[in-house]
Amino acid sequence: MTPRDEAHRLLATGREADVYLRPDGLLVKRSRTGRDPRPEAELMRYLRRHGVPVPRVADCSETDLVMEYVPGPRMSQELDAKPWRAGALGRELARLHGALDRVPAPAFLHGDGDLLHLDLHPGNVVLGPEGAVVVDWGSAGKGDRKVDVALSWLAMAVAPLRPVMRFARSRMVRGFLSGVDGAVRAEARRAMPAAAAIRLARHERDEAEVSAVRRLVRECSD
Repeated sequence: MTPRDEAHRLLATGREADVYLRPDGLLVKRSRTGRDPRPEAELMRYLRRHGVPVPRVADCSETDLVMEYVPGPRMSQELDAKPWRAGALGRELARLHGALDRVPAPAFLHGDGDLLHLDLHPGNVVLGPEGAVVVDWGSAGKGDRKVDVALSWLAMAVAPLRPVMRFARSRMVRGFLSGVDGAVRAEARRAMPAAAAIRLARHERDEAEVSAVRRLVRECSD
């Protein structure tokens, strides 16, 4: 840890990056893999101009993405603390997908197709004072929006949970699907195999999660 890091407070450690709170109240996201954060910063600025709720970018270098700190629990933490809100939280996640549906994919993103977050699950939504804010855009790309919807559905359906939370998860998934347009929901079912391939290729998964992923793919194909 460098002297500048000693003045920062570590808030979170993910698979690929650490997030610090600076003494001035700003957040620093620093990759542990050497990924350049500047494309993510450019995308976040673009999204804010198009009305998508994301943190304001204050600065960015080759190593550090500096942004506003949005106080509030992650949606996943809110679900754990207040499981009776599961349906409403699912509908809020669907609303965020609807907001992305209305944003044209920026030319500076590689590939073809629509704008995709590719990791939009309850752990990447902060419930701030002014509403839900979507974070962690490092995996974003272009493709079929229905795959993005299927990825969110899949993430909620297979995440490891305490047994007492499984009913709340079911309500959250139902709330999410009820908030998605019927045609989009049908297309997301057909996109589930593609979403499953992305999820399973991204990180090593335990046997229980792999089985849950494959089960959902089968259910969506029936």
